[in-house]
Amino acid sequence: MTGREYGPTAGIKSMREAVANLYNAHHRKGKDSQYSWENVCIVPGGRAGLIRIAAVLGNAYLGFFIPDYTAYNEMLSLFRSFSAIPIPLSKEDDYHIHADKILDEIKRGTSVILTSNPRNPTGKMVGSTGLAEIQDMARNRATLIMDEFYGGYNYTTDCDGTVISAADNIHDVNADDVLIIDGLTKRFRLPGWRIAWVVGPKEFIKAIGSCGSYLDGGCNVPFQEAAVKMLEPNNVRKEMVALQHHFRDKRDYVVKRLKEMGFTLDYIPDSTFYLWLNLVELPEAINDGLSFFEACLEEKVIVVPGIFFDLNPSKRRDLFDSPCHHYVRVSYGPSMAHLTAGLDGLERVLKKHDAFGGKGKSS
Repeated sequence: MTGREYGPTAGIKSMREAVANLYNAHHRKGKDSQYSWENVCIVPGGRAGLIRIAAVLGNAYLGFFIPDYTAYNEMLSLFRSFSAIPIPLSKEDDYHIHADKILDEIKRGTSVILTSNPRNPTGKMVGSTGLAEIQDMARNRATLIMDEFYGGYNYTTDCDGTVISAADNIHDVNADDVLIIDGLTKRFRLPGWRIAWVVGPKEFIKAIGSCGSYLDGGCNVPFQEAAVKMLEPNNVRKEMVALQHHFRDKRDYVVKRLKEMGFTLDYIPDSTFYLWLNLVELPEAINDGLSFFEACLEEKVIVVPGIFFDLNPSKRRDLFDSPCHHYVRVSYGPSMAHLTAGLDGLERVLKKHDAFGGKGKSS
């Protein structure tokens, strides 16, 4: 490794070329418009990427969906140039993002849409057809910021390694205002490396690279050098096949155990490694996210209360009236041994509170 000096704040060229090559191979095959290294900015983690994007967008009405990733809250609170507009998703249609809902927001003046796909915490994904509808509708009308960190965790294509991405549906890589954020953190399971990227039109990327000089200073150069070979497209495809099989098996195990305990699941997640668990049928003492979280802590189990995903950057709403109040996010990211121990702990919580007729096992 040669990177002992400060690196470019947009990332080293070889890493930017590797990311562009990966997207062209997996998402732009046969298309006239191809990504180049100038369409890629390497950033020190997804949050840094989002903050850089926010810094260059300027004044905007920004629409975001709820529930969604908790870190968006801080970003939306930090930049006063945004007027943040929440767009609630409905349990009744499994938290699906509809193109017509986005169109309604654009007609009301929203010029930027921020969303994760696949979605944290719901474990739901907009597929390629739905994404194409959204992108066709937003083209030349709004900037789309697509957080695709969980794109590899796709269980809708029989675990064949397919990664769903907005890059599939872009007409012109330099004209479509679509900014894609991804990195090594989730699908390569290397969060400690702090290597992520933003892919988009050259002019956007040039500005996003420049603002890194005063926001974060750029990425670790030796880790970028090490990552280049990891992004060879055939190797990535094989890695995604293994990843999808492994995490689908863990999803199926967690779903089976929760159903055996007595939980009624709103739906089966088709992506990510999260499950959005409805607590409304539990006894009142543990049927909201915070109470259930505290009860789980006593059994050394961690879940995340749903209200933390009800993004509320302007603090206008009482979160205890939130539609997420009776939910928690369950992660099946840990090892099978830890999952088994955690689910055993959940059963003890249910037994202690005589939930579902005391089905839970005793310890």
